Parts: sequence; C-alpha cells; structure tokens
Amino acid sequence: MKQELSFFIKKWFLVLFFFMLPGLYLGRKIFILVNAYYTERNLKRSIIVLSAENELLKKRIEEYKSGRFIEAKARNDLGMIKKDEKIYVILK
Repeated sequence: MKQELSFFIKKWFLVLFFFMLPGLYLGRKIFILVNAYYTERNLKRSIIVLSAENELLKKRIEEYKSGRFIEAKARNDLGMIKKDEKIYVILK
C-alpha cells in the first residue's frame, strides 16, 4: 500500500513537473513580450513629444536668424526704447 502511494505520488510529481517547466518558460517569455510592448508604446509617445519640441526649436532658430526677434527682445525686455521714440518697421 505504501509502495503504491509512493509510486502514485512520484507519477503525479513527474507529470506536474513536465507541465510546469514549459509553463514557467513560456510565462517568462510572455512577460518579456508584454514588457517590450509597453516599452515600445512609451518610446513612441516620447518620440512624438520630442518631435514636437524639435519643430518648436526649429521655428525659434528661424526667428533668431531673422533678427526681428532680437530687436523686439531688446526693446521690450531690456528697455532699450528712448522716450518719445517712434518705431517704424520696414518690410522687405
């Protein structure tokens, strides 16, 4: 009786072992796959945000190169306007 019980336990232990081993292996692979999916999604969001910031910086660079921005900044922020000064803007 004891021998039959021992054989029964060993048999089920082996069956469970052979089913759990691939399950654990596949579970780890599924975890890695899901983690990669969320990482990719977050990186795509970051790329969109950085692209928008890049476009904004390109527009600012064009404003700086035109020279109008520097003049306006000097007059408004630094107070480089004389009293009773009239400003004429000549468009080319």
